[in-house]
Amino acid sequence: MTRARNRAGGPGRYRFLLGVLVLMLVIVAGRLVQIQAIAGPEYSAKAAEQRTRDITLPPSRGSIYDREGEPLAVSMEARTIYATPHAVVDATGTAQALAKILDGDAAQYAKALNKDSGFVYIARKVDMDRATAVQRLELKGIGFLEDSRRTYPSGELACQILGFVGVDDNGLAGIEKQYDTLLAGEAGTLLAERDPFGRIIPGGITEQVEPTAGKNLVLTIDKDIQYEAQVLLTEAVQEWDALSGTAIVMNPRNGEIYAMATVPGFNPNSLSDADPATYRARAITDTYEPGSTVKSLTAAAVVDAGLFGPDSSFKLEPTIKVGGRTISEAHNRPTVNWTLTEIVTNSSNVGAVKLGIALGPKGLYEAFDRFGLTEKTGIDFPGEAQGWLPPVDDWSSSTIATVPFGQGISMTPLQLARALSAIASDGQLPTPHFLMGLPEDPDAQLSWSRIRAISEESAATTREILKAVVTEGTGSNAAVPGYDVAGKTGTAQKARTDGYAGYAKNKYIASFSGFLPAHDPQVLIIVSLDEPSNSIYGGTVAAPTFSKLAAFTVSHLKIPPSSSVVSGSGDQTSTVGSDE
Repeated sequence: MTRARNRAGGPGRYRFLLGVLVLMLVIVAGRLVQIQAIAGPEYSAKAAEQRTRDITLPPSRGSIYDREGEPLAVSMEARTIYATPHAVVDATGTAQALAKILDGDAAQYAKALNKDSGFVYIARKVDMDRATAVQRLELKGIGFLEDSRRTYPSGELACQILGFVGVDDNGLAGIEKQYDTLLAGEAGTLLAERDPFGRIIPGGITEQVEPTAGKNLVLTIDKDIQYEAQVLLTEAVQEWDALSGTAIVMNPRNGEIYAMATVPGFNPNSLSDADPATYRARAITDTYEPGSTVKSLTAAAVVDAGLFGPDSSFKLEPTIKVGGRTISEAHNRPTVNWTLTEIVTNSSNVGAVKLGIALGPKGLYEAFDRFGLTEKTGIDFPGEAQGWLPPVDDWSSSTIATVPFGQGISMTPLQLARALSAIASDGQLPTPHFLMGLPEDPDAQLSWSRIRAISEESAATTREILKAVVTEGTGSNAAVPGYDVAGKTGTAQKARTDGYAGYAKNKYIASFSGFLPAHDPQVLIIVSLDEPSNSIYGGTVAAPTFSKLAAFTVSHLKIPPSSSVVSGSGDQTSTVGSDE
């Protein structure tokens, strides 16, 4: 009976075991469905990620040329060196060999070579000579990728204008940053299936998208004028022991900038050795109180308003008191009767105050606003600063006495250049710019606006007044043989930077701004020196550099001499009055 019951329980046990087996098969099948059907794409992606390596192929950055096609910034062939640590046989020896050629740190290379990774960078953008030297060593686990290296063939030439790029060839400053989208191009990719040691698997997945090269740019800069500006400005900074110097050379008609120099400069090929303070294009990024150069604009404003003409006469006392503030001249003089032309020629502060009072606060503000002193110039350059012309509602009782001769307001040298361009051309403000053309897109329409500031007649009248500054007044050192020159000297006090109001003691910016030929201006130049020693006056410190730079520029651009000067009817060497 017992044996029969055991036999009877046998089928039940088998059914139980069979049920367990079926359950396990269902679980396994469910797991397979979960892995293959539901989570399959995720696991497949992870497997592909482990087997493949996605490498960025950098594009060749577009070149930058001057207006004559001379290269200013180019991308040279280079190599990026990488390592597959699993494939490196002797990490220490390999690191020492790399350091010897690449001038790097052997310890850092060894650390990279011992990483648990299938790919590590060793050195990026290595020049071809050194890359070839490493390649000849045939080091196990060391590979090479095609790359490019940004190079500036002329070193410091136009360094602040051009700017520089980062390790990934992205523009970080200057034109390189302004037009980075055009210059950069589009990166490509290389997707390759590799074994655990980082080696490409023959017949494995390999996909490559070629990079697209960046576009080339042609700038308005003239390499020869830029070089001369930097050389002459450097000489002036050294001669007058100044902190720095700035020069602008531009076409007042269309705003094309032939040169823009800042001294001291830097070499973008050796950026690690440069002082970041030298990166700035100060003519665009730094503001200052312009001083007497603004008298050109004040004179143009009263002429344009129909208040006075060049021969209008004024009785000028030695000083004038406005709103509790006494304004005096740079040099003592008795009471005189001077014309508007003589006020500008002798750079009279008292005379400028009387012109400002005649215009009135609203009239003076609106005139300076039309000259663009309340806005940026719109130049195609990053980091442009904007000067300060206080709204009339914020003027004190003495503001009307200081603004006409350039105190209590600020501007960049480029803002001043743009304002003076209206006088030098036909009364219209141009838009200063650097971009001249796109070689790969010759039909591209580059448009630079012009806005009227004063009438064409007022501009012509003011040009004649400013000619007298050079032929008879404080700007005699700016004369250029054979050419009629118009301009204005400037000696501006520097505002205090210690948190207190007023001006720093014995700190000035000396400048000369002018254009030529005065009868048909084609070149406008501004030269300024920050904190010169031994002399502070623009006519003494800055005007001679203006003269040399102007003489070179008109000769280089083949601008004909002024017929009136050549025939002897003009004299640009006599001097009346004293430097302000």
